[in-house]
Amino acid sequence: MSLVACSSDDENQGEEQQISQSHIVEFTTGTLESWVSVGLTTILTLEDGTESTINSDFDYTQNIVSIEIPENAVSFELEFYIEDSSQVEMRFYGFLDGINVHQETINQQSYQYQYTFN
Repeated sequence: MSLVACSSDDENQGEEQQISQSHIVEFTTGTLESWVSVGLTTILTLEDGTESTINSDFDYTQNIVSIEIPENAVSFELEFYIEDSSQVEMRFYGFLDGINVHQETINQQSYQYQYTFN
C-alpha cells in the first residue's frame, strides 16, 4: 500500500513523496468481566493475491483488541464480536503518522468493517 503526500516547501510544490506504512485497527472497551467473550477476526488480502485469516486475542488488562494491517495489504475485512453489547471505540489509523482513517463508537454485539486501499 502506498499513500501520497504533497510537500509544502515552496521549491518543491506539487512534488509527491511516496509514504508506505502499516495501519492499526483497534477496538477499545470499558472494563469487562473475564467471562465476557470478545473476538476480532480479520481477512487480509495482500498485493500478491494471497489471503490470510487472523484471529486476535482481547487483552483484558488493557481492554483492547487490535490488528496490524501490513503495508503490502490491498484490502481487509474484519468482524468484531463482544458478548454483551456495551460501548466500544473503533479506531483505524496509520502506524507511523497516527492519522485516523476511520473512527466510530459502536453499541452493538457484532460489527463488520471492510476497507480497500487505493
